[in-house]
Amino acid sequence: MNNLNPLEAQPYSMKILFVIASDRFIDMGYTVPKRILEEQGVECLTASTIHGTCYGMHGEIVESDFSFSEVNPADFDGIVIDGGIGCQDELWRNEKLIDITNKIGVSGKLAAAICLAPVILAEAGLLAGKKATCLQTPATLRVLTLDKAEIVQDKVVADGSIVTAQTPFDAEEFGRAILSVIR
Repeated sequence: MNNLNPLEAQPYSMKILFVIASDRFIDMGYTVPKRILEEQGVECLTASTIHGTCYGMHGEIVESDFSFSEVNPADFDGIVIDGGIGCQDELWRNEKLIDITNKIGVSGKLAAAICLAPVILAEAGLLAGKKATCLQTPATLRVLTLDKAEIVQDKVVADGSIVTAQTPFDAEEFGRAILSVIR
């Protein structure tokens, strides 16, 4: 009898791009799903508006591996975008990030976002006709509605290769949903 945890059944040879703002990313929305994927052998690299030191809202300090201009979307099996106030300030209208997200998502690869970051999936044209959730603010709801997402109240939503989550407190479930999608 096999008593292995199904999440530990096999390692993955995948490379996932994590995206954070250079300042005020939401710590748990980044660290928890990244840890879950890395524990399963998924290679996780981080990109931001800068190549260098990035600061979380609650004290996390991360060295990004790339700036957006250094990212080749074809090198990755998926993208996970973190939220936080910095996401709204730095990432929502970042054309390079929206282009990277679009190229990864339209190829059918994983495109995931938590908290305020589902706006980027919407702006990349990935949420039209898809079920999605986000941290619900007037601004996020407006963008997701304009981009024709079907907004649902669930904490974490997986619709095909798209995974979205409402808050950083949903980060554990978000990470597990990502893992189930990339299997």
